[in-house]
Parts: sequence; C-alpha cells; structure tokens
Amino acid sequence: MLKFHRDALDGCAAAARAASGAFAALTGPAPDAAAFGDVSGSAAMARAAGDLKRVSEEAARLLGSRLEAVERALDAVERTLTTADSTAVRR
Repeated sequence: MLKFHRDALDGCAAAARAASGAFAALTGPAPDAAAFGDVSGSAAMARAAGDLKRVSEEAARLLGSRLEAVERALDAVERTLTTADSTAVRR
C-alpha cells in the first residue's frame, strides 16, 4: 500500500515539475509598432501588447513558482512517509 502512495506522490510531483517548466518557457518578444503597420493607434497597440506580455510573464513566473512549491511539498511528504516506513520496519 505504501508503494502505491509513494508512486502517486511521485507522479504528482513529476506533473508539477513538468507544468512549472512549461510556464517558464512562456517568453518571447512583444511586437513593436511596426508590426501593426501604418494604422492609426499602432503605437498604442504595441504598448498594450507589451503590457500584456509583461503581465503574462509575471503570472507565468508566479504559477511556475507555486508549482515548484507543490513539487517540493510532495517530495517532503514522500521522504516523511519513507522515513516513517523505515522506522516502523526496524521495530
């Protein structure tokens, strides 16, 4: 039974690790005014795109760090279970 729980914890930690890496990969340049051509408001559109990029990157960093915290917590739980099981076996 303990092996099942340890495998489940490991699977959850691996999923959190993979997801946090996916958030870290969300980067790239924001378009400048030239990307919008000679339309009225192209500079404002470029500023808005830059603001959106900045907010998106902040959210991705926050979500990525929270997923990393989940991974660390799951690892701590697994280590605690392993230690407790080893102690119980030695008795």
